[in-house]
Amino acid sequence: MREVEKSTPALVLVVDDEALARIFVREALEQSGFEVCEASNGAQALDQFAVRRPDLIIMDVMMPVMDGFSACTKFRELPEGSRVPILIMTAMDDAESIARAYKHGATDFIPKPMKATILEHRVRYMLRGSITLNALLRSEARLGLAQRIAKIGNWEWHPSTDHFTPSPELCRLMGVRLQDFGGTKSAFLKMVHEEDRDRVDQALNEILNKRKPCDIDHRIVLPNGGEFAVNLQAEAVFDDQLKALTIVGTAKDISERKRSEREIHRLAYYDSLTGLPNRVLFKDRVTQALAHARRYQSTLAVLFLDLDRFKVINDTLGHNVGDLLLKQVADRLADSVRNSDSVSRSVEKQEAHELARLGGDEFTVLLTNIHDAQDAGIVARRILEALARPFLIDGHEITATVSVGIAIFPTDGDTVDQLLKSSDIAMYHAKEQGRNNFQFYSATMNVLAAERLDMENDLRKVLERHELLAYYQPQVDIRTNRIVGAEALVRWRHPKQGMLLPAAFLPVAVDTGMIRKLDEEVLLMACRQNKAWQDAGYTPIRVSVNVSNSFFHGASLTSVIAKALAETKLDPAYLELELTESITMRHVETSITMLQELRMMGVRLSIDDFGTGYSSLSHLQRFPLNMLKIDQSFARDLTHNAANASITRAIISLAHSMNLSVLAEGVETEKQLELLRQQECDQVQGHLFGPPMPAEELERLLASAVPRKQTGWAA
Repeated sequence: MREVEKSTPALVLVVDDEALARIFVREALEQSGFEVCEASNGAQALDQFAVRRPDLIIMDVMMPVMDGFSACTKFRELPEGSRVPILIMTAMDDAESIARAYKHGATDFIPKPMKATILEHRVRYMLRGSITLNALLRSEARLGLAQRIAKIGNWEWHPSTDHFTPSPELCRLMGVRLQDFGGTKSAFLKMVHEEDRDRVDQALNEILNKRKPCDIDHRIVLPNGGEFAVNLQAEAVFDDQLKALTIVGTAKDISERKRSEREIHRLAYYDSLTGLPNRVLFKDRVTQALAHARRYQSTLAVLFLDLDRFKVINDTLGHNVGDLLLKQVADRLADSVRNSDSVSRSVEKQEAHELARLGGDEFTVLLTNIHDAQDAGIVARRILEALARPFLIDGHEITATVSVGIAIFPTDGDTVDQLLKSSDIAMYHAKEQGRNNFQFYSATMNVLAAERLDMENDLRKVLERHELLAYYQPQVDIRTNRIVGAEALVRWRHPKQGMLLPAAFLPVAVDTGMIRKLDEEVLLMACRQNKAWQDAGYTPIRVSVNVSNSFFHGASLTSVIAKALAETKLDPAYLELELTESITMRHVETSITMLQELRMMGVRLSIDDFGTGYSSLSHLQRFPLNMLKIDQSFARDLTHNAANASITRAIISLAHSMNLSVLAEGVETEKQLELLRQQECDQVQGHLFGPPMPAEELERLLASAVPRKQTGWAA
């Protein structure tokens, strides 16, 4: 559509069967700056329209071939002709003809004969109206498109008539056709979720009563039962007397925003693995519970849970199995603490439980409105029983026990942080008591916890301060009474506590993840010391080093051993690695692969403390081992306990049948030694031949290599 005021003149199609009439109209319009094309009947007019697309049509009524009324109808049937202005010029000025012209789609009419000036102004007026209408329609189309893209619908409500008019886009959002909408505010409110309906109705009424704009979120229920969230905004349009005439509003689909908000809330307050509340949300709920407990002088408890030896499971079977285990543990914990279908309950109810995962293998439970501290013990016992049953994960049967610490409000703390700290301390005490139990917090535990924290801090500095020592306990050939090996045992020369045995600090090293670094350091010290003995001219012996689960199943074991051997230039044949049954049996196929790699390096391998763990003989015979070490508990009771004697005899026979050597630990008397000699044990180790000793003391034994008077070796 060309505009009248623009430099490009508007094109007018003149349709009349009288040539003089067409000439008159052409001259009048061209003098006014319009461009003109002509047709002598309705059929020609349609052809011209298809080619020229005029901005306006001036058409006579009575014409041959196709009259003006019929042509007008045809134009309106064309998509491009539905809105083109049509000015009917006719000598018939009766009301019936005029009505007929409008019925067939005419925009206006002008009687014949006509004045040029009036024709010009009529044409300009119609073109302006057409331009305005087209601009309005384009604006509405763009608005409709923008609303569809933005998922916004608009509406009007006339309170005086209760007439409620939704836009097509709002109807589309609500899943109804415009003709099916009831047309009242009540019809709209029926589509609002029943839980939000009163709130929306009140907000709309406050626009009238308090002149308060409306801006609220609520839910719309679709005809199929689904629902989505919208943001409703509305204001009143007032007249000169400030009386509300119309309420105009919009409704925007905010479902994506709500989903994003829920996801952000979930990520911020819930554990992604188990779906349980995380530390932030748990602390918030404990804070609320504490406020309630102070107000009503009630009691609550915080339980701190930590899985026993979870790191071993994670390192041995992999993080995927570890994650699956944590999920199943969370499910069992939820079942054990809930008394209804919901784990989380309002603190106003008689019994309330909150279960959360703080991170890793740590969980917490909040118990509110309990009658006394023993109620927390009952829940803790229920938790222990729930986790006692083995878990079956990816074909692995896993036993996962838990240690539980309990802190009571107000005796053990009156803030969130104090209760968490007290329950954490009590949990560590439960671990020290043998794991798989629960302990209530006591003030003395705080002292122990402080001591443990000091030890953890000191342990992190032990390597840089060079405080670790390797002691060596001789291993003797039972037939020749000669030293053939030595077991390297770690000691910590603590700056304040003096010499510490492994039992005092290795559990802390395991819990803090320091055990692998300690293993590496002891390995390097043992290799370096053994090579020094050889370089000094002593008869070469093997030195055995204990390997922890973390070190064995870590990715760096072979590379660390290769580096230690290369650095110290020790022949691999003089290094022996001692592993427990439990370490090798946790993941048999992986263990076999690792052991084979070590044997290919030339390193000797032995199973330590044999007889105390669980070994499958079918797996044991696949292990490329050199030796079995009988646990010292069997040797110590060897002469008093017939069963122990039978067990040692069976182990020796079993080992020899698999071409393995046997070493008995804990030999302290000549009688024990003689009995083991009779059972054809290969090697022995124990206080009879010397306790674990510094390297220089063992060096003196290696130098003397002379049997002790009467009984054996000189100490």
